[in-house]
Amino acid sequence: MGRGGRSESSHAKLYKRWGGRRDIEKVKEAVKKDLYIHKIEEFPSDFLAIRRSGKTVRKIVKKKYFATSMPQQLKMLPSKGKILLPLDHLPPASVPDDIPPYLIMRFEHFITVKQQKGLRARWDRLLQTKPKHLLKQDKNRSATDAYHLGTWESPEAIKVMDDLLFFIKSTIAPKIATVFKDHAPTQWEALQKANTRVHQYLEHKYQLRPNLDMGGPFFAIAAKESGSGVVHIDWNDDRALYAFVFAVGDWEGGEFCAPQLGIKIPVRPGQVLAVLARVLAHFSAPVTSGRRIVFTCFTDRLLFRHRDDMPVVILA
Repeated sequence: MGRGGRSESSHAKLYKRWGGRRDIEKVKEAVKKDLYIHKIEEFPSDFLAIRRSGKTVRKIVKKKYFATSMPQQLKMLPSKGKILLPLDHLPPASVPDDIPPYLIMRFEHFITVKQQKGLRARWDRLLQTKPKHLLKQDKNRSATDAYHLGTWESPEAIKVMDDLLFFIKSTIAPKIATVFKDHAPTQWEALQKANTRVHQYLEHKYQLRPNLDMGGPFFAIAAKESGSGVVHIDWNDDRALYAFVFAVGDWEGGEFCAPQLGIKIPVRPGQVLAVLARVLAHFSAPVTSGRRIVFTCFTDRLLFRHRDDMPVVILA
């Protein structure tokens, strides 16, 4: 027996138990140091019920948020670490029931350096196939052109597209699913219903092109160079679901700007931003140097609203 009447095995168990607790505390402290919580003063409801109009969005932002409508007027949030914009401190009646717990989240170390290189290489290979369909600039969101890719592409382009989709499906989609499970479980459960319904109707398409199936955390991917420099609302998103934004390359500028909140958030290589893009008016600050390739993973609101196989009327 050792001192105090405890056996060596008891001492070992005690040390392990308290040592484990100390380790947990260290982890919590490290997370706390790496976490920035930004509490907003009120829920941004300006665009929840307006008619779909980019012009109206710009007009409201210019009139109501004139003091925070330009990148240089916005408060810069930290460039490193996890960022959360919670809603639980706001009056419950001011936040719609279907909105998840956070307005915006940013995660660090989400995409490894190797994965960033893989995304960029696959995007460049796709451009080398000279995709056929080029959408001209959309004045409601961007001053630059964007590609609209689909089944009309050449066999070579479709092959490269599938390789890019498979890469996102295998390396990034599972992490996005984990974010939904951990931070918005109610929305994740609803997404699983939507995924089941999509499979019921498109199983034959998935069999032909399995890389279109991301497993449920999102159903669409947008990609472009630089960013969307015109303040806008993502009308095709659902207000209850996050759009996930990440970028690869080597650049300066391009912060995510939210004039209603008076803030801008850097989204650097390896980070991912989750935002309610149908709720919050937003735009990208100019990219001042380098190359920035932006990917946005999202879910179409009609697809999501039809998850229970019931008629849906969309008013805004």
